[in-house]
Amino acid sequence: MEMAIDFKDVDTVDRMHKKLKHAFGFPNFYGANIHALIDCLGDIRYPEYGMSEVIIGENEVLNLTIKNFPYENKLIINIFFSAIKYVNKKSINRHETPSIHLILI
Repeated sequence: MEMAIDFKDVDTVDRMHKKLKHAFGFPNFYGANIHALIDCLGDIRYPEYGMSEVIIGENEVLNLTIKNFPYENKLIINIFFSAIKYVNKKSINRHETPSIHLILI
């Protein structure tokens, strides 16, 4: 599955969470923190949990393209990349393929 998100207006962690919540269709109770991000992204293979409107199959991968990533913001870098890394590690630990391939342009 392919998905693209433009981060050109993402200059704070709060805006990053809002952008991701909207793009993935996270639930209204999304906590807008790294733990909530990991939980919601980590459940994209499990539609029964209702944590994301973006769903991939058991052995499918989400090719996530991020345009205009704010490389100057160390906090966004840390939270976003840590969440993706943790989600993929969780998949590998379950003997699944990594859930998200990240493409930065």
